[in-house]
Amino acid sequence: MELSHVSFESNRHGATIYFAGVLGDLAALRTEELVRGLSADIVAVRLDLRAVDYIDPNCFVRVTRAVRRWCDVRRGRVNLEFPARSERRRSPSAIAAQPATIGIAVTTAMNWPMSTSPG
Repeated sequence: MELSHVSFESNRHGATIYFAGVLGDLAALRTEELVRGLSADIVAVRLDLRAVDYIDPNCFVRVTRAVRRWCDVRRGRVNLEFPARSERRRSPSAIAAQPATIGIAVTTAMNWPMSTSPG
């Protein structure tokens, strides 16, 4: 069972396709149908994937090919919005985590014997 939701909205010159849940076979099929049915007045399409939990790579290729074909025929523009969690997370650098210190290295090794006598 595939849990996905695809919704669509448009105005005179632009359209947005929203995805939620799993971008799988059903979502790809629905998107292909929506893209084929876009009116000739639409010049920009936005694919909003921010609510997607899982992207099936093969289905994503189907979606991008459908939109690419539309771009080639209509000379349109496409904007993709990916989920925030798909961005690479950078761990803090070990150097950045060190406290800032200013100074020079000092050695305490002595080459001569120290006297233990006072003065």
